[in-house]
Amino acid sequence: MSLLTQLRGLIEEPPPAFAFELSSLGLAHWQSGNIRFDAYPRDFNPQDALALTEFLGRLTPAPTGSRRRPAALILPDSAARVLIMDFDQFPRKAEEQQSLIRFRLKRTVPFDVDTAILRFAVYPRGGAKVDLLVAAIAIETLAPYETAFRNAGFHPGWITLSGLSAANLSTPNSLTIRLSGQTLTLTYFTGEELRIFRCLELQELNLEEILNLVDPTLAYLEDEHKTKPARVQLCGLGNIAPALSGHLGEHWGLESEPLRGHLGAVDATQAGLHGYLQSMGAH
Repeated sequence: MSLLTQLRGLIEEPPPAFAFELSSLGLAHWQSGNIRFDAYPRDFNPQDALALTEFLGRLTPAPTGSRRRPAALILPDSAARVLIMDFDQFPRKAEEQQSLIRFRLKRTVPFDVDTAILRFAVYPRGGAKVDLLVAAIAIETLAPYETAFRNAGFHPGWITLSGLSAANLSTPNSLTIRLSGQTLTLTYFTGEELRIFRCLELQELNLEEILNLVDPTLAYLEDEHKTKPARVQLCGLGNIAPALSGHLGEHWGLESEPLRGHLGAVDATQAGLHGYLQSMGAH
């Protein structure tokens, strides 16, 4: 599955030779076929442009010339908002499409949608009806990341979210449950269409907190979509995974398996990076 062929980057240019995934725990990065993860120092704030520039400089020193190196940048899911919208009618003109989506977003997102960067994919539903997969990120959220990478000698011409990129690892009709730091993300596909994207910052890392999001999501699928996943794919759950798998089997009749890429099971801090590389055919 290549979700990036539907909803490419929030910012997009040709695939670069460097790729980075930021999480709350550290930075995963790829260059010349090698993936590496470096943890942040204690009390590090990745949205501090100066601190992130210095951190990048220690990992990949800037070139001596003035030319910046093209790079893909995969942001944490909490950096943006991803929603599924339905419309009985959807305009044909791009300007009217953008205006209508931004109007709907004003009721659901906590930032200025008029200046936000917006990308969407259209799923026809018959007649004039369509569903939209929409991703929006505030300029003030994106700016520190872009500034840091530019100051470190990179040109971040491809920018997306970890959950959207990691979705390229998911199999059709699967619910993916991924925990990265304190961020829990759930994605669900029917065929190759993303139907659910839910992201929550957990107060406590325990089974009860996770089930507070997982159980209502499964109930919603049964009630609204008259379906349930064929399987559940887990990523980053650690020692919570066995108990979660047991609950899903006992209460929902669902089998669980690790989220995997070409190289096997993936870590939550690198799932977006693996998904990006897999979708691009990189190794």
